[in-house]
Amino acid sequence: MFRIRPLAVTGLNILLIALSWIFYKFPHGDEYLVLYMIPIIFIAAPFFISPRLIGGLFAVNVLFFAVYGFLGALNTVDILVLVSLLGSVVGACYLVKYLYGAFVSYNESDVKSRQRRYNSIVNELEAVDRRGRRIESELSRISHLYEVTKSLAPSLTFEELLNALFNFLGENFRFDALHLLPIGGEKLSRGISKSTGEENYYEHAENVLEYEKLAEYAQGKSSRPFFIERDSEAELFDQLKVRSDTLMIFPLHTGEKLCAVLAIEGASRPSFNRFKLLAPQVALEFRKVDLYEQVQELSIIDGLTGVYLRRYLMERLEEEVDRAERLGLTFSLCMIDVDHFKGCNDKYGHLVGDAVLRRIAETLKISVREVDMIARYGGEEFCIVFPETTKELALTIAERLRKAIGAKKIKVFDEKVKMTVSLGISTFPEDAADVAALIERADTALYRAKRGGRNKVCGAQGR
Repeated sequence: MFRIRPLAVTGLNILLIALSWIFYKFPHGDEYLVLYMIPIIFIAAPFFISPRLIGGLFAVNVLFFAVYGFLGALNTVDILVLVSLLGSVVGACYLVKYLYGAFVSYNESDVKSRQRRYNSIVNELEAVDRRGRRIESELSRISHLYEVTKSLAPSLTFEELLNALFNFLGENFRFDALHLLPIGGEKLSRGISKSTGEENYYEHAENVLEYEKLAEYAQGKSSRPFFIERDSEAELFDQLKVRSDTLMIFPLHTGEKLCAVLAIEGASRPSFNRFKLLAPQVALEFRKVDLYEQVQELSIIDGLTGVYLRRYLMERLEEEVDRAERLGLTFSLCMIDVDHFKGCNDKYGHLVGDAVLRRIAETLKISVREVDMIARYGGEEFCIVFPETTKELALTIAERLRKAIGAKKIKVFDEKVKMTVSLGISTFPEDAADVAALIERADTALYRAKRGGRNKVCGAQGR
């Protein structure tokens, strides 16, 4: 298309010259009209043909005008007018072309500038949108943690914490079982489990997870959470007695200290990162429960002997009476008094006296069952509750305790002290039907033993 236009312009120019020559030879009065049509061609010429071709056409037309002048068809003024008109048209058209190009260039530059500004605004909006999504994600995470905190906050024991966590996770995740392993010092103190499938299947002895092995594995692996599958660790799953095909382990830290291990069975790998968000919050709640239990223990444990305080003993006795009445059971109460303790204090000093009480308490603790409860009743007096124990059995146990304490020489500093105890036994409901009467009957039996020469065991006489 671009090649046709120069030829068309050139041909049209030559055609007008030819027409002008014909009209000159055969005059009809139209010669000048044709000549003045030639400059009209050059109005559009700068937009379609090159300056060299325009220069050539301009020279041809000037030569043609000169020939007309030589032949007498045009005078000098006519030739100058036509040449001036032709040059003016060409110059004006080039000026228009230049102005048009400048306008287009300016417009393109302005458009590009506006395009860059538009792109910059779009990029800023996209950045704002990304920040908005991150903020929404963070708000969602904070909201999620708030829900966890709200659901776990009322928990004051490890069992309550596990149940609250189990319920929350059950509403938001899919898993098979949850295990919480509190770690005291460097060793596992206990393990608590709960499952979603078969009800309480971890309560059966043959199904219990190997808590110690799991805790050792978690401690030895790393301090960071990790995800393992049965396909890659089949032997480990069998050793730990893990029933599901996946296991997630989250060591819970308070500061630099490992306080517990949280293990989750049967969860999918995509859930792992979501669980990781919850682990720090669970660690904080675990620390709260741990501190609460420590405070509770300190409030019911005697600081000197490490056995329960009298206040806690009275609460437990009330509970034991209610349980025995409801289930038709019997239990026995043993009051213990250290013989000649005042003389020991006077002779050796209170530091030795305190050490004697600690050693006697230690002997009592290793000589009774875990279900039996030992408390310091006051001064040098101790009290033991024997659940589901008849008077005859309680007397036998008390005799064993008397011999165990009397057979030991207690070494304190440079002193070796041998102490004896007197014991009194009462039984519910044989001797009394309420706590106060039960203690009074055991106390009476104790003082009967002391009046009988000390280092004796006496049972309450039936009512």
